[in-house]
Formats: sequence, structure tokens, C-alpha cells
Amino acid sequence: MRYPTTHKQDTRARLLKTTGALAKRQGFAGTGVDSLMAAAGLTSGAFYSHFRSKSELLEAIVHNELQRSGKLFHGKSRKQLLRIVEGYLSPAHIEQPETGCAIPALAGEVARANDATRLAFEQGVVTLKDSMATATGREAEAWSVVAQLVGAVALARAMPSAEVREALLEGVLGSVREQLGAADLSGEAT
Repeated sequence: MRYPTTHKQDTRARLLKTTGALAKRQGFAGTGVDSLMAAAGLTSGAFYSHFRSKSELLEAIVHNELQRSGKLFHGKSRKQLLRIVEGYLSPAHIEQPETGCAIPALAGEVARANDATRLAFEQGVVTLKDSMATATGREAEAWSVVAQLVGAVALARAMPSAEVREALLEGVLGSVREQLGAADLSGEAT
């Protein structure tokens, strides 16, 4: 049976999506190649037709996930940005890391990764910040907002108490609303 010409590319895309979700949910370093491949419905042997090493897979996951995240804020008005921020700081995003942003889920592992993976991460975060800066008009403010969002999600995921998580998320949301000038957004186009 012959595969379509896009088979390898399609398989790699499915592999990145599935392993990215698994890495965000369970962590990457502690998840073996067998488990990563099984989650994608592939054999461990198929791994090496796509990646030379597990660290190369992490780099590809980081690149893929952050490219997707960077597009989230691109070209958005401040009002649209605020809606996205509200979703980002929601209990659903905290409780379902596999469907959300890779930055808080993988930052600790990326910090211990090779230079290529760290560079892919940096480029993705800078792209995200640049999209935020376009919406806010201020680069320093964009860095502040990105750091608050990522930090809040990382901390909230580590908190066992729903009450503490909610207070943390509400506090950061209030701060970000102030930075984005939420009071001034009532007349802005959606």
C-alpha cells in the first residue's frame, strides 16, 4: 500500500500535536519515547524517522506550540486581547494544560534543555510579546503582561486550593486589566 506524498508530513504534525499535549499535561523529561509515540498511535521505531533524539522532539514541540501561541494575540485590538487574557486566566486553562499555552507548562524543562530548544522558546516568547506590544503600544508593558500571565498560570497550577487559585487569577486579571486600560475600552471596536 502506497502512502500519499504528504503522509510523513501529516504524521509528524499529528505527532507534534499529540506529544505536545502529553508533554504539557505530564511533563516532557519524565515521559519516555514509548509513551510519547503510543499517545500518537505510532510505534517507538517510527520515532527515529521523524527525530534524531528526544531533545530534537522537544525543540520541535516548543517551536510548534509557541508558533501557535504567538498567533493568538497577533493583530488583536486591546478589547480582543482582554477577552483572550480572561480565557487564559480561567479555571479551564489551569485545569487543562494539554489544551493551553506551552510556556507555563514547559518553561522549567526548557530551562534545562539544549541551546537550540532554549532559542526556539525565546523566539516564540518574543513573538508573543511583540504581538502583545502591537496591541498595547508599549513594549515594556507587553513584557509585564506576558510575565504576569505565565507566572499566574504556573503558580495556579501548583496550588491545591481552589480558593487560593481563584484569588491569584482574579488579582492578576485585575492588574492586567489596569495595564490594558480596560476602563478605556468601552468605545473600542471589537
